[in-house]
Amino acid sequence: LGALLLAGCGFHLRRSAQLAPTLQRMHLQVSGDNALTRQLATALRLSGVTLEGHGGPGIAVLRVPVNSFDTQALTLTGYASVSEYVVYYRVEFEVLGANGKLLIPLQTIRMSRNFTFNQAQVIGSAGQQEQIQRGLIDDTAQAILMRLQAQGGGVVGKPAAASSAAPPAPGHH
Repeated sequence: LGALLLAGCGFHLRRSAQLAPTLQRMHLQVSGDNALTRQLATALRLSGVTLEGHGGPGIAVLRVPVNSFDTQALTLTGYASVSEYVVYYRVEFEVLGANGKLLIPLQTIRMSRNFTFNQAQVIGSAGQQEQIQRGLIDDTAQAILMRLQAQGGGVVGKPAAASSAAPPAPGHH
């Protein structure tokens, strides 16, 4: 019942991914933001990956050399004040396999969200921007996980059972 209520209000549980055996031990190297490191670590652990403190033989390495936000004005009011912003998030990553060879070449993920600015609620707007950034980080971590999964040929969660029912006989609808 609780899951149904959460789903009804727009909250959706994230699925874990099934990653290739060569990705089951991994070291994270994330530039800058610790929030992305935490999100990636959580997502990888939920997928059964053992995170290692250092790289080495038998340990894949997920490198994130670029991890940056940018906020730009989107809409100006008649008084030349900004009423809407867009937050851009850009992440570049690559993966070295457990054998030390490049498994996934450098890829870029770009995401963005718009938000309105209310001059009467400056503190609320700052909180809204932080919330947007957290959402972008979470979505990006999931996108990286799905790309890791696609590289290894895994499947998201458990696939739905295929229907084995025969099609209706002609004339019987």
